[in-house]
Amino acid sequence: MIQLIARIEARPNQGEQLASIIEGVIAPSRAEAGCLTYQAHHAINDPNVFYFYEQWRDQDAFDQHVTSPHYHTYRADIAHLVADRNVAFLRDI
Repeated sequence: MIQLIARIEARPNQGEQLASIIEGVIAPSRAEAGCLTYQAHHAINDPNVFYFYEQWRDQDAFDQHVTSPHYHTYRADIAHLVADRNVAFLRDI
C-alpha cells in the first residue's frame, strides 16, 4: 500500500481559489480503482494551507493516479496558485 500526506500552501489570498480547484479533483480521484482513501483538508487556522491524506492499493495505482487526465488538469490549474508543496510518503509502524 502507498500512503502519503501532502501539504500545499497557496500564495497569499489565493486559498479560496485553490480550495475550489481541490474540490474538483476529489471525486474523480476517489473513483479510481486503486484508491483506498483520498481525503483533502483545509487548515482551520490558515486559509491558505491544505492537507491531503491518501492511500493507494499499490505503486501501480498511485502511478496511474499521477498520470490521470484529471490529476494533470488539477496540477496545471493550481500551478500559479501554489507557494509551497510538500509530500511525505508513509509506512505503518
